[in-house]
Amino acid sequence: MEKKRLLLTIVTPEKTVLSDKPVDFVTIPAAGGEMGVLPGHAPQVAQLREGMMHYRDGHHKEVFAVLNGFAEIYRDKVLVLAEAAELAKEVSEERARQALQKAKDTLAMRGADLDLDEANAALRRAAVRLKVAEFRKKHKL
Repeated sequence: MEKKRLLLTIVTPEKTVLSDKPVDFVTIPAAGGEMGVLPGHAPQVAQLREGMMHYRDGHHKEVFAVLNGFAEIYRDKVLVLAEAAELAKEVSEERARQALQKAKDTLAMRGADLDLDEANAALRRAAVRLKVAEFRKKHKL
């Protein structure tokens, strides 16, 4: 008997990052904390926060930086609708470090025209991208 699997799709406003990829499990950065999804999971819609998302397909593991959005789990399908999703191997550690420093510098200036929400969001995005780049390097993905 064949092992039951999930079909994972990741979509951003710019592109479909992954389409109906058969996977063994998915871990998503849900608003309430990291959430694991296995075949047979109860139907659910979860709000996503910035974070690291990964899936395992046999012995192969992929990691993504995911920035906000929603995940729908229904009938062994996981649909991730994210503001942005970037595969770990596409994240430049140096660019992520530079973006994090720039975001910190912007927040430190605190000028009258500073959009605090946007500055904090930029800081969180840069931190997630750096975390993913460091994870990839550490685990040799």
